[in-house]
Amino acid sequence: MGITTEQFFENIYNVIFSPKTFFENENMTVSVRLAIGTVIFVSVFTTVMSSVFDGSIINLSFFFKLFSAIIFSLLLWFLTALFFEYVAKIFSKNGNLSKILFYTAFAPIPYIFFAPLSLVKNSGDVGYVFGSISLFILYIWIITLYVYSIKAVYKISFARSFMLIFLPIISVFFSIYWSVCFFSKLGDIFSI
Repeated sequence: MGITTEQFFENIYNVIFSPKTFFENENMTVSVRLAIGTVIFVSVFTTVMSSVFDGSIINLSFFFKLFSAIIFSLLLWFLTALFFEYVAKIFSKNGNLSKILFYTAFAPIPYIFFAPLSLVKNSGDVGYVFGSISLFILYIWIITLYVYSIKAVYKISFARSFMLIFLPIISVFFSIYWSVCFFSKLGDIFSI
């Protein structure tokens, strides 16, 4: 089955304007190729727009920046989906890697608004306040879309999906805390 341009832009429209219905659609056709196309589209669009707004699109380094943005976005997207899949397996939730790849590809779509909001943020005092608040809301929106994608794939509650998003941050905090405690106690034991 081929991927149509209409299907691609319809999914993007639905994620932006009705994300709950997009992620709760049981008849959604999951396509990893469409997911890859979405990740590439978002990374190219955001890189081009940020380069246009800061005036660096004429530079030769732009193509390196674009290529590295695509590779980094694809790698980060795949590792994020893989992380969610393996954590779900730990908690005995039967997931589907292709499904989590598909849904997490659409979660960062609001990044396309990042460059214009950054431009507004750099336009003065009022623009700075409006841009900062808007960028904060943008990040909350993206986190919420990730929560919806996890909820759709693993059929867990919104609260559990939200906790799954912050599990790595919480884990890093506790691992740093325990490491500091361990080495300070070890220092106390071997101190004179």
